[in-house]
Amino acid sequence: MTKRKSIMLIGAGIVGLLIAFASRQFIYASVIVPLAYLWWLIKLYYHLLPQAVVWILLIAALGFAGIHGLLLEIPIGKVKPMKAAKVESPLEALAGLIRKSQRGNYYKWMIANRLGNIARELLDQREGKQIAQKFSRLAGRDWNPPADVQAYLQSGISGSFADYPQKVWTKNTPSPLSLEPQKALEYLEVEMESNKNGNR
Repeated sequence: MTKRKSIMLIGAGIVGLLIAFASRQFIYASVIVPLAYLWWLIKLYYHLLPQAVVWILLIAALGFAGIHGLLLEIPIGKVKPMKAAKVESPLEALAGLIRKSQRGNYYKWMIANRLGNIARELLDQREGKQIAQKFSRLAGRDWNPPADVQAYLQSGISGSFADYPQKVWTKNTPSPLSLEPQKALEYLEVEMESNKNGNR
C-alpha cells in the first residue's frame, strides 16, 4: 500500500468518526429510542397475555407451517405422461393421402409428387449418379412408361396442385392428376423389380 493510499484511508476514518460523533444525537433519537420502545411493547404484551394463549398461538403457527409444507409436496392432479407423436412410415403416409384423394386436387398432387420423387430416385440409382434435377423431365435409360403415367409422374415434380384448379360450377376437364395412382404404382413396381434383379 502506498503512502498516499494510507493517508487517504486515515483521513476517511477520521471524517467517519467526526460524522458519527456529530450525528450521535440524531441516531439516538431516530433509531435507538424507537427500537427500545418497540421492545418494551413486545415485552408488555407478552406479559399481559396468559401463557396458555401464547402456547396456542405458537402451536397454531407451527401447525399451519407444517400443513402448508405438506400441501406443497402433494401433487394437485395426476400427471399424465406425454404421448410421443406417432411417426408415420412413407407407406402409411402415402396410404393416408390415397384415402384423402377424393377431397380434391391437393391430395392427388401430393400422391403424384411422392411417386414422382420415387421415379426420380429410381432413375438416379439406375444411372449411378444424380441426373434428374428438380423440375427436370423424367427421362433415362430404359425409361419408357405409358404416356399417361409419364404425365402423371411429371405433374408431381414439375408443378403444383394450383396448376390444375378444380371448377365448382362446371365439369372439370381431365388432367394428368385424373390418373388412378395404382397404374403409376404398378409401373414403378415393375421398374424397381427390374433394377433389383439387375436386368437394367
